[in-house]
Amino acid sequence: MRVALAAWAEARLYVAAAYIVTTAVVNRLEPPPDFTPVSDGLLAWDGRWYEAIAIGGYADAADPALRFFPLWPLGGRAAAWLPGVGAGAALVVLANAAALAAGMLLHRLVVSETGDRRLARRAVRLLALAPPSFVLVFAYSEALYLTLALSLFLLARRGSWWAAAAAGYLAGLTRPVGALLAVPAAAMAWPERSQRSPGAVAAVVAPLAGAATFGLWAQGALGDASAPLERQRELRGDFVDPVSRLVRGAWRGAHGDTGELLHFLAAVVLIALAVVAARRLSRPMAIYAVVSLALLLAAENLNSLERYALSAFPLLIAAAMVSRHRWLDRWIVGAAGAGLVCLTTLAFHGVYVP
Repeated sequence: MRVALAAWAEARLYVAAAYIVTTAVVNRLEPPPDFTPVSDGLLAWDGRWYEAIAIGGYADAADPALRFFPLWPLGGRAAAWLPGVGAGAALVVLANAAALAAGMLLHRLVVSETGDRRLARRAVRLLALAPPSFVLVFAYSEALYLTLALSLFLLARRGSWWAAAAAGYLAGLTRPVGALLAVPAAAMAWPERSQRSPGAVAAVVAPLAGAATFGLWAQGALGDASAPLERQRELRGDFVDPVSRLVRGAWRGAHGDTGELLHFLAAVVLIALAVVAARRLSRPMAIYAVVSLALLLAAENLNSLERYALSAFPLLIAAAMVSRHRWLDRWIVGAAGAGLVCLTTLAFHGVYVP
């Protein structure tokens, strides 16, 4: 709690600083910009979608809101029953509470994985201060997803398979990538022949079942079980070869597309971290990192790549391992905090799409 709370509070100070700076700049622009997400505060970008779903549900079959999985807005709707609490405020409070829980669970998992408490502290700080981690302060679903994914890993390590299955099922209802948790769950179940246990089988199937539940709802309500994934495809494009996609990104970035250049550089860093994870972390964690990154890089649209990569938390652990070197240890956390302020400011201005 002490480690997670310190990093949690630091990140929120940085986001507050970015909000103050952005508001001061935007209020003095003449003419005022047409689009400034800073006016939405911590409900900026996807937060407004989640708030709308929490209030009115998936009202329109053709609405792109279907790309947002239901557990997070359902949590906001449930909390909004409290007197004086709106759905938007509930989502912000829940997101920040889940972010604190995710930091605590990450610390526990890294200690369980490596026995190194210093490494665990660094991983928690990087989770809180990584540039895209401002979404853990916003009303986004990432904090809840991380909490559930980390819980699945910890519970499976303890052999608490039914509890791990519950966490996996809820993760599958939270984000589309939740279904990927079936892969590391299978890797954890296999070595001890635990797959013969009904609980272990349930833990492997549960993430897929969580995602399928949303599809079954879409089939009943809209007559199209594939509608949620189709909305995702409309946003991110068709699956492509990751290598050729990165080559195109480098080419576009070299010819002036700053967004493509940012995503290309981020992809290079993430690939390097995946290599570290594959070499130095346990097989289930390495598999989860590699599979998650491969899926992220196989999309035509790489917008929000950096945010999506937060879900692959073994990459953060790999970053903490790399930063143990003396020449990195002195500056990487500070650089992460500076990047957090910069990226938050760009998101509040509407320049960066989180």
